[in-house]
Amino acid sequence: MEERIIDRWFFVLFTIVGISLSFFTFLLLFPDYLSKPIESPIHYSDYIVDLSSSSGYILEDFKPNQDTFDIKTKVDQPLLEDSNEDVLGEDMPWFYYSPNVAIVSPSSLANRYPVKSRELLNDFTLRKNAEGSFLFQFNEPFTGWHDQGKGLTYYEKGREIRTFKQGNTRASDWQVYGNWIRRLLPFPRERYFFVKSQQSYSQQYNSFDIKYGIVYKNPQEIILSAPPTTFGSKVRSTTQNYVEMPLDVIEEVTTDNEVWLHVKVGYNDLGWLKKDDSYQDYVLTYYSETTLLDKIQETLNAYIPYISANTGASFVNNDSMAQVSVNNQIFFPASTQKIYVLGEVYHQYKTGELFPESVYYTTWDDIVPGAGTLQDFPAGSAFSIDYLVNQVVSISDNTAANSLIEVVGGGNRITPHMHQLGLYDTYVNGKYYHRDTNGLFQTTPADAARYFALLYNSQVNGEPYDDQLILKLMQNSHTYIRTYIPVRSWNKSGSGEMEQNDVATFVTPYGSYSLAVYTNYPWNYMAVGEQMAALSLAVYNTFNDYRSLLWQPVEDPESYMADLIYEQNQAQVEEESLKDEEVE
Repeated sequence: MEERIIDRWFFVLFTIVGISLSFFTFLLLFPDYLSKPIESPIHYSDYIVDLSSSSGYILEDFKPNQDTFDIKTKVDQPLLEDSNEDVLGEDMPWFYYSPNVAIVSPSSLANRYPVKSRELLNDFTLRKNAEGSFLFQFNEPFTGWHDQGKGLTYYEKGREIRTFKQGNTRASDWQVYGNWIRRLLPFPRERYFFVKSQQSYSQQYNSFDIKYGIVYKNPQEIILSAPPTTFGSKVRSTTQNYVEMPLDVIEEVTTDNEVWLHVKVGYNDLGWLKKDDSYQDYVLTYYSETTLLDKIQETLNAYIPYISANTGASFVNNDSMAQVSVNNQIFFPASTQKIYVLGEVYHQYKTGELFPESVYYTTWDDIVPGAGTLQDFPAGSAFSIDYLVNQVVSISDNTAANSLIEVVGGGNRITPHMHQLGLYDTYVNGKYYHRDTNGLFQTTPADAARYFALLYNSQVNGEPYDDQLILKLMQNSHTYIRTYIPVRSWNKSGSGEMEQNDVATFVTPYGSYSLAVYTNYPWNYMAVGEQMAALSLAVYNTFNDYRSLLWQPVEDPESYMADLIYEQNQAQVEEESLKDEEVE
């Protein structure tokens, strides 16, 4: 009896072991079976969200983000429209209105790890500096596996570990094995919220790198910060301020059966626009704003070494506000600093604090040597504000400039005004020939060029004040960089024992641009002016030659795009081949 019972238990045990072995053998031989998605009907239900103050929800914003670009036509309102009534009191410090300028600090995160590209999901950014490339997530160096649609790559503290890189095939195998192991373990079944379960290796969207130019026509489309349904997608602006503006497409992304274009204005990221295959919202162009900036930069780099002084230069395309600079550093401005004083004078014309016919009585503190004739008049002499302005723009009178600085309230009023315009390296805290008592009295070529570009677009004080100031600047006869340019232009130059500076705006048949060239520490002072003029002529020729592409239409958009896609695919194949060779 006992032997039968033992035999029966052995039979049961062997049966269980046999079934288990058969099951595991099946799993090993047919792992793909478990990776097949379980098809079941998906039911969606509407959910009403209560946005009242008692609901307990915290919302980031009810309205779109403000446009990050200061591009407007000459009929639009100026940047200072909302702040004209906010006049600084006598006891308020100059930095009362100055924005937080940490982003321009050399030690800031933005400068130590500048962003090269940004991914659509989970706030991944690729950053690059002199030490190499780094992957960041949420502004921190990323550690872990990361998928860019070409397989898995391991990163440690932001750096790519190439020896751990896995291709698409290996990544797909990992997904299968992961699903297999997960099904053998007693985990509770997941519940998804607006997300479909992905049982196999796949991507949420399709991204395609491609570069071409468009000129936008439709003023009623929206610009998003990221494609719809992706991380951080918000309405950034509308296309109203970008009509007839050339934009650079750098990427196409397909999501939810829609294609969205990642566009830039020069070197600045604009956002995402919906693709229009009918070419009604925009037209294709052979022109690229980024290429224009590259060509201007090449021209500046080629000519600056031939100027017999330390030289910095900056160029702004006034139509797009796209900017490029070479050797942009702090320079002593000499008389070019007077452009910022004049901007504040016209600002106070607008606010009603000053009038052109207002009278000012000079003081001994205003009277200084150098350029001008008012130094020959005694203290207490009476001059109208308009007369002082004329003296500044026509003969760069230093005494007239000091008088205007005193009239408007000094650096406590001028410097915050410039910082409101985004000219963070510009300070007018003092007077001419008062170095012992002056505070910061400086600017950069980039600030000067951008100021003239803003003035051209009526974004300093708005119409008619900016146009009135431009007419005044046309009275100036002294120039360096306007010498050989045969088009309508205006400028303000400045010179000293070591400095020869000039900033100007040029209106050409192919568009308008502003250029600033600043020099110091010359080794051949007498040659610098002519060399600056030669550089300016080269920039003029480069600008007109390349901008002419805007007037060359793309006759066959479909064939043009097909050729671009083919070339891009070939380039990607070659790039992947080179990467595979590096890994091996």
